[in-house]
Amino acid sequence: MKNIDLLKNLNSKQKEIVSENRKNLLILAGAGSGKTLVLIRRIAWLIYKENCSPKSILAVTFTNKAAKELKTRITSLLINNFQKNNIWIGTFHSFAYYLLRKHYLNVGLTKNFQIIDSYDQKIIIKRILKKLSLKDKIFSIENILKYINNIKNNILNNHFYKNNLYNINLSKIYDEYQSFCKITEVIDFNELIFYLYKLFLNNPKILKIYQKRFQNILIDEFQDTNDIQYKFISLLYNKHYNTKIVLVGDDDQSIYGWRGAKINNINRFLQEFDKVKMILLEQNYRSTSNILEVANKLISYNNNRLKKKLWTNADNGDLITIYYALNEFDEAEYIAKYIKQKILKKNIKLNNYAILYRNNSQSRILEEILLKFSIPYKIYGGIQFFERQEIKNILSYLRLISNYNDDSSFERIINIPKRGIGNTTLNYIKYIANKYSLTLWKSSFFLLKNKNFLNKTSFYALKKFITLITFLKNNIKHQSLSKIIKQTIKFSGLWDMYNKNCLFEKDNTKINNLKEFINAAKYFTKKKLQYKTKLNNLKIKDVNLLTDFLSQTLLLNENINKNNEKKNNYIQLMTIHASKGLEFSEVFIVGMEEGIFPNKISFDEKSINEERRLAYVGITRAKKKLTLTYTKKRFLYGKEINSIQSRFINELPQNCIKNISYIQNISVLPKKNYLFIKKKYFIGQMVYHKNFGQGIILKIEILKKNEKLQIKFDNTIIKWIMSNYIQSSI
Repeated sequence: MKNIDLLKNLNSKQKEIVSENRKNLLILAGAGSGKTLVLIRRIAWLIYKENCSPKSILAVTFTNKAAKELKTRITSLLINNFQKNNIWIGTFHSFAYYLLRKHYLNVGLTKNFQIIDSYDQKIIIKRILKKLSLKDKIFSIENILKYINNIKNNILNNHFYKNNLYNINLSKIYDEYQSFCKITEVIDFNELIFYLYKLFLNNPKILKIYQKRFQNILIDEFQDTNDIQYKFISLLYNKHYNTKIVLVGDDDQSIYGWRGAKINNINRFLQEFDKVKMILLEQNYRSTSNILEVANKLISYNNNRLKKKLWTNADNGDLITIYYALNEFDEAEYIAKYIKQKILKKNIKLNNYAILYRNNSQSRILEEILLKFSIPYKIYGGIQFFERQEIKNILSYLRLISNYNDDSSFERIINIPKRGIGNTTLNYIKYIANKYSLTLWKSSFFLLKNKNFLNKTSFYALKKFITLITFLKNNIKHQSLSKIIKQTIKFSGLWDMYNKNCLFEKDNTKINNLKEFINAAKYFTKKKLQYKTKLNNLKIKDVNLLTDFLSQTLLLNENINKNNEKKNNYIQLMTIHASKGLEFSEVFIVGMEEGIFPNKISFDEKSINEERRLAYVGITRAKKKLTLTYTKKRFLYGKEINSIQSRFINELPQNCIKNISYIQNISVLPKKNYLFIKKKYFIGQMVYHKNFGQGIILKIEILKKNEKLQIKFDNTIIKWIMSNYIQSSI
């Protein structure tokens, strides 16, 4: 293969990396700089130009997807099966698994050892808690799991944390967990690298075999490595065998410190390995010049970074839009209107648009408004708000409180949180219900009146559950909707279940989602009160607030699913963490406010720096246009607060920014556009008609000067009615 084949279409720095003599290299690769292409060409160069055996090459990355892409693309450059079959390309974990299968005896494993996932780990931990008579209300299974993984990822002594009774018990759980795994011949995912490290550390002869073989080591996304992965690399490296390492990473994109990644590993490599040459990939092939200038300026506020500056031959492009919204609804509507205008102008691919947010709980209002504007969307790497476990659980409690005969809700939450009602008891409740044609609620009363049917433990557990629901039912009288929900979350035990003492993760996503659900209730109440005033003026009786809220929530979720089933063309919603490695023509980053982004738990320089890197990652996902939004006020943590603009916005260069404010009444839409000037209604909205009474909107058709609404009325009649015949709405 000629040089031109491997150096074709590369810039000068890329060529330098590909064609460099064998030596230790640190490739500091900025976002969108073509690092994967360079890595592939470098491997081919080692084989064709440096005459390295394919067997000597070990290429490691972090995800199966990245490993598969690397393998596919390098294979296309190789000419025979020997070359293709003898390069080792994979993840850290797959490499560890491969070697442990060969050397299981040397680390005390059995031949048939199996790998378990986090679900299996949780089952084991539950058994251990029961064995040690420790309550899972105090010892969160999630936190125990994090403790176990932290010990292994950082090669810590389990007894390191024995400084109080809680940690002493954690240490006991760890010991029991390890003993159980050994007896049952299983190892967990994180143990793969832990055991590989032990294999190399305690077996010099085996280590020597692989040091001799893998003399060319290439590692991608090095900024994401943890302590044990760094030490594994250090063990495999051997100057005597002329081992050379090529590391590709970007300290500015190190955003996984919360799960053990060590940004300092890049500096350690420069200091601890021989004669490392650092090459910067700064030319960006993704974004416009304005986007890069904003990203460069923002990240420059971080100290102790390996300085680089992204640049491009592309045009300046659009200015970065900063939208100052009145509240979170105005924020979401601004984005939805902008996208809807694009849809009207031309047949666009919605997949090229992404809305990014710091926290999962921020998606709820975005989902609601996108549905209102009939814009299909997809939660990338996540679950739609009303499909999340904690939301479905609280909804089931509320539905059962509202309607004792809701069997599906009864079955879902009868043992959530755990209250000693197992499948045997539930199946017997179902049996009685089927036999006597009863609901599960009435079947439970039947069993409680006849004590001989259940054992003592099951009887009192069921009685306690029925008493709880009855108490919550009686407690909703004269209470606001948000207070009903707060009390249900509290007395049901859901709050305690999701808010157990966090050992490592300070930001509890499930709790944030429950808080956002309370916010939804407050907003619904506010709009409902406006509607109720109109109904009172018309002398129309209002429906029960809780029942109405539950009905609209259910219908909203149903319409989300129907709306998204229609097309494969979605706008993508995701956290900024989930967006890493992706790119989109246009990107919106919402919630650029203190307490959201940067996160409320970021209070020291180290955590603020990681938040700033996260903002940098979000910004550099955009190819052509970037919009950042923040609000004057928003519902947060159960109350309306005045927002403070994120410090990150203040750090951006003003010459690259276009400010738009709700105060200026500036719209990205032409004022004559009937679709947005006239539109008053949305799917799931409650409305009133003088002849048919109160109803709920199921579908909307946009006409030239009006809207045609399909409405389901309280008497179950469904009709299509022009919007000008609707007398009032919320």
